[in-house]
Amino acid sequence: MEKTTENRLKWIECGYSLFASIGPEALNVERLSGLVSLARSSFYYYFGDLVSFEAELLKTHIKHYEKFGELMRDYVEFEQLFSDEIMENKVALAFQRQLLINKSVKRYQECSYKAREFTERKTYELWTKAKNVDSNSEAEWVLFRAIRDYYFVQFGQAGQDPQDVLVLLYSYLGKLKE
Repeated sequence: MEKTTENRLKWIECGYSLFASIGPEALNVERLSGLVSLARSSFYYYFGDLVSFEAELLKTHIKHYEKFGELMRDYVEFEQLFSDEIMENKVALAFQRQLLINKSVKRYQECSYKAREFTERKTYELWTKAKNVDSNSEAEWVLFRAIRDYYFVQFGQAGQDPQDVLVLLYSYLGKLKE
């Protein structure tokens, strides 16, 4: 890989992880520079400013969710959402959480929505199938979205792992079936 491409990716990967773990307020050129061990001037060379850098992070996030959608395409059971291939992407899940927490910022809300377009319908389809309920029910759709948002908020609390929260949600789902 060409050095300039490699360095640019370092900035993006570091910024993506930082945004995912702390939120948008963590994006600071000085901090990022220290973490990637590159001069601040290279940041400005690649991105121009923080606004452009953040836009690149949001595009990166949508690409991650597009890959999730591709992974999920052939899923037929809700349990498949617990797969290692999904859980290997915890940073993307944490990034989505930060977007939801900061959804009062229009660009974060829009990015979250665009990202979910790749996964939400399939997840809902698997959810209603597992619960054995009508997928056309408005009440089920509202419940699903509330639980989805609960999931994203919970897994970031007190070091909760996304897999642990999924297990709790799956347990809850089992109780709903009874």
